[in-house]
Amino acid sequence: MRRFLCFLCALLLSAAISDARPLELAHVFSDHAVLQRESSVAVWGWGEAGKTVTISASWLKKSVRTKVNDDGSWRVTLLTLKAGGPYSLTVKSGKEKIQINDILLGEVWLCSGQSNMQMPLSGFGFQEVEGATETIMDAPRFQDRIRVLNVMSDTTHVLQADIAETWEKASPGTASRTSAVAYFFAKRLTESLGVPVGIIVNAWGGSRIEPWMSRDAVLDAGVSDGELREIDALREIAGRWPNSVGSCWNGRMAPLAGYGIKGFLWYQGCSNIGQNCYDKLQAAMVRLWRESWGLGELPFIYALLAPYEHGDADGRWRPFFVETQLRTQELVNSVWAVSTETLGNKVTVHPAKKKEVADMMVLRALQNVYGMDCGVSIELPRLQEADFSSDGSVRVRLTEVWSNLGSISSREVTGFELAGEDRQFHLANASIDWDGETIIVSCPEVPHPVAVRYGWRNWMGANLQKSNGIPVPPFRSDDWDY
Repeated sequence: MRRFLCFLCALLLSAAISDARPLELAHVFSDHAVLQRESSVAVWGWGEAGKTVTISASWLKKSVRTKVNDDGSWRVTLLTLKAGGPYSLTVKSGKEKIQINDILLGEVWLCSGQSNMQMPLSGFGFQEVEGATETIMDAPRFQDRIRVLNVMSDTTHVLQADIAETWEKASPGTASRTSAVAYFFAKRLTESLGVPVGIIVNAWGGSRIEPWMSRDAVLDAGVSDGELREIDALREIAGRWPNSVGSCWNGRMAPLAGYGIKGFLWYQGCSNIGQNCYDKLQAAMVRLWRESWGLGELPFIYALLAPYEHGDADGRWRPFFVETQLRTQELVNSVWAVSTETLGNKVTVHPAKKKEVADMMVLRALQNVYGMDCGVSIELPRLQEADFSSDGSVRVRLTEVWSNLGSISSREVTGFELAGEDRQFHLANASIDWDGETIIVSCPEVPHPVAVRYGWRNWMGANLQKSNGIPVPPFRSDDWDY
């Protein structure tokens, strides 16, 4: 009997030991990671409930201790210093120990969206990225300045606690498979600020916006009952494009929530084109991400949909959607758009000029987030007034130009249309007046115009920009619904 009791105790002890959860760190904390400088950053993981966990950072003199919660999770907050490194982070619990090395303190940005954010420097099939080869070959120079976390986890309808991917140093291989927009952004930002930059790339080609949100966030967006029914009816296309609410949020975004970052970059919209409530959804998504990260009003910089024929170059659903995208800036603070109106391509939805998009995002960040005087204004021009003259011409004035309008090739501007009382639009001639602020528009087919539009087709080769290269987004003087 005594032997049996000893055997039973040993069996129970063995079972208890086998059931004890081993000490773990979330995968986002790995060798080569970048932690947000000069801030309080969360570090978390899992272990055996009730046990003490000690976290030591080589840039701090004192360790931090905590106990594992009943659910097996633990979480601490560490202070970070000025940019620098490499540092190490050690986590201990009893005899268990985890150490990650080559940590840098710098700037961290999370980059999300669909295929135009996902598109790697190596390009897609038959679709290239301008300047990619030189950037890929130059990557070794940035191994101690640029670090990348490429999220590849699957979509799911069950909330996940962790991802499987870890950080990588910049290298030709890493750069070639990393988002072109995100990598160009990191390269320009590290050169501008002189500090390490970490980019978390979490994008999925073809994804709608709804998968990147929880259902509660969709409900809080203020969409109509009819719009909500349409959203709830969305279903995943197996192995292809995420459609249904929460599938990317659950599997790819929520596990990262709380990781110390400076802000978000977002390039998405094509899969939602034509959706009138997109501005409300995008604003709700921003609020969800900010609340989930718990780091205050994190900056959100997003790209407007680029010109592309979308099956009909003369169709108008793209500019109407861009108009909706722009409205997000009116719904949420610290949200800024960048225009891609002169960067599109008629025959591909994936334009090659990713560096230009990244540069404008960097300008937004430098000016609006880091408070730097860049010597140029990144603000997007909008229609200020349209003066319909008796001679049939229209004098258009825009905001945010300050004698700085220009077109890509000459003073001749492409992309304007005029309509008369019949509401039929015709392509118009346009040129920039000598004051650099006024566009003079006319059209022989419309002797008495009542409405003027710019860039108001899916594709028309529109070329108006500020002289510093900032594209003017589509605008119109009318409020017609077609």
